[in-house]
Amino acid sequence: MRAPTGGVSGWLAMQIMKTNASSTREAIRRLELNQNDTFVELGTGHGESLRRIAEMDSVSIPKRIVCVEISTQFRNELQKNIAELPTKIPVEIHGEDCIKMPYLSDGAVTKLFGMNLIYFLNPLPEYLKEIKRVMKQNGSVVFGCKLGVIPSNTEEFANIDQKDITDAMEDAGFDVTTEKVEIYGGNYLEIKGTKR
Repeated sequence: MRAPTGGVSGWLAMQIMKTNASSTREAIRRLELNQNDTFVELGTGHGESLRRIAEMDSVSIPKRIVCVEISTQFRNELQKNIAELPTKIPVEIHGEDCIKMPYLSDGAVTKLFGMNLIYFLNPLPEYLKEIKRVMKQNGSVVFGCKLGVIPSNTEEFANIDQKDITDAMEDAGFDVTTEKVEIYGGNYLEIKGTKR
């Protein structure tokens, strides 16, 4: 996983993450979270997903929420935003690369989410191996992305081909579906994997 760096690609990555609000809110709604879930978000950014979760009724708030954000800048914003949430929710923040998640035991996670993150998971098969390890049987992995908007042939954006991404997920042990999700002002592609 890569934190956004300098240059045009780094600037674009930061802008994409900052403008995810409506996509992230819709994706969280579609996850149908509940109080029995252990929910992980990779690349949490400034915490739009947590704002949405804090607005839900108590039976929809997962028992454990794990946020993985390697950008120090976003992590600092995230901590401030968590303190301002209208409802206190059980949040853990981890700053390590999600290629290894020792704070999660095998089969512990019911739902895992990342918005505009899949591009940065390189090498993708290694990340998917760890994601599969932490996922419960039949658990859901959901990546939201805007594949037609991101640049090609850059070091930061390593995964930009839908077929390559879905094939890697299938090879890692997930049944994969894709859906174009319409939101106010645009759309995003949902790539969902269910652990076999």
